[in-house]
Amino acid sequence: MGVKILDAGGKLVLSGEDRAEVEAALQKHVQLGSAGVAAIQRVGNLWVAACTLPTKSMGADSTQTLQLADIKQHAKPASPEPEFSDGCRVDEIGFKRIITGPTKRAVELRLEHLKQFGAELVGQIEEDGGAWVAVADTGGADKTYKY
Repeated sequence: MGVKILDAGGKLVLSGEDRAEVEAALQKHVQLGSAGVAAIQRVGNLWVAACTLPTKSMGADSTQTLQLADIKQHAKPASPEPEFSDGCRVDEIGFKRIITGPTKRAVELRLEHLKQFGAELVGQIEEDGGAWVAVADTGGADKTYKY
């Protein structure tokens, strides 16, 4: 499952089923300048800890804790893209783009298009309720292109 990281307004909450994974994630944040706020403790079936935001930045490849179900409800529709007829919809949340399409291949093709502008796939393309979904990080993307 891994460790989920929740931004709790100036603090980060780390949670996971494996205590060692949560400890490792907390230590990584401490190395990046975070200070511990709450020690690792058991909450239900999860291990949970909290720390301040890191003072040093993490690489984009460290954002693998993003969970589609956690963010889907907050997505705002991106601008319409009439030049595409692949049936995909692209929603945006900050620097993330959620690509939803009728087939895995359509989502892969749209993702390939976004990669031309610096987007990177976060996680894997997944099936969700009959649609295929991918999350792309555009944090390093060329912002002059309108998605």
